[in-house]
Amino acid sequence: MNNNILGLHHITAIAGNAQQNFDFYTKILGLRLVKKTVNFDDPGTYHLYYGDETGSAGTILTFFPGMVLARGSKE
Repeated sequence: MNNNILGLHHITAIAGNAQQNFDFYTKILGLRLVKKTVNFDDPGTYHLYYGDETGSAGTILTFFPGMVLARGSKE
């Protein structure tokens, strides 16, 4: 069986402020908000999907905004 990967469906990242994230990706980069859902593990957190006008695979970026993480340390 050949299991070649033909491409990426989407990339997901953690972001800070949801409004700033939305403004940057839609108003500055010109992407469209394709879908807005909630994080299934944390329904209080949005899951934002940006992409081209049709939401084509390979153009999708998703973000979990508003998540606060502890800063890393050197130890």
